[in-house]
Amino acid sequence: MKHHPLHPWQKEHHKRVKDFHKNHALAIENGENGDGLLAKWERFLYNKGKALFKAAK
Repeated sequence: MKHHPLHPWQKEHHKRVKDFHKNHALAIENGENGDGLLAKWERFLYNKGKALFKAAK
């Protein structure tokens, strides 16, 4: 099986996506992701998931 290296643009894209998700998770933790219904649900699910993950450890 032949391995084809990623194109440099794809590597940059993956880095931007990783940075976005990291910053978005921090915004959710700090409650800075908005006041809309979807943002409230997102915070609720994030916090419940984080609590479940801590409880499972």
